[in-house]
Amino acid sequence: MGAVTLVGPDRENLCRRATPHETEASGGLAWVIEAQGLPNLIHELVHALFLGRLDDDHGFDYGLIPLDIEHSDQRAHLWEELACCGLSTTTCAPFHGGAAADWGRSWFAEQFEIQGVFHGFDRDLAGFRVYIDDQLARAERVAELDATVARARGLLSAALAAVGGPSTLPPCDVSALWRDYRRSW
Repeated sequence: MGAVTLVGPDRENLCRRATPHETEASGGLAWVIEAQGLPNLIHELVHALFLGRLDDDHGFDYGLIPLDIEHSDQRAHLWEELACCGLSTTTCAPFHGGAAADWGRSWFAEQFEIQGVFHGFDRDLAGFRVYIDDQLARAERVAELDATVARARGLLSAALAAVGGPSTLPPCDVSALWRDYRRSW
C-alpha cells in the first residue's frame, strides 16, 4: 500500500496523509500510519486491509455517528473494529509469555471500551457493554462477526507473508475474548 510507518509512545494511532516534508523525505510516499506500538500497528493495518487502500481514518464517515447496528452496513463497522481488537490481541499476546492472558484481557478491554463513542455510548460503558452483549447473544450476528474475523485474519496473514512474515497467525476467537472480558465486569 505504501506508507511511512511511525511507531512510538508519542504517536497517534491512525492513518493520515503525509505532509509535503514527509512525502519528500520518504521518496514519494503519500501516507503515514502512526502507532504507539505493535498492537496498535496491527490494529491500524487490519483497518487498511479491510478498506483495501490507505485513507484518512480509514475512510470512516464520522457523520454516521452514532452508528445504528440494526443496519448491516453500519454494523459492519462494529464487526471490523472487533476484528481489529481481536487480531491485535491474539497476534501480540504470545509476546507476553506467562502474562499473555492478563495482557490480552487488558488490551482487548482497552480497545473495546473506546468504541462506545461511535455508538452513542461515550459516557455509558455499562450501557455499551449491554448493547454489544445483546448483539453477541444472536447467532446470526455472531456468524457475521466470525466471518469478518476470518476475513481479517486471512488478509493479515497474506499481507505479513508477502513481506516475509509468518503466513499463519494464532487463532482469533473474538467471542471467547468477549466472554473473558465479560467476566471482568
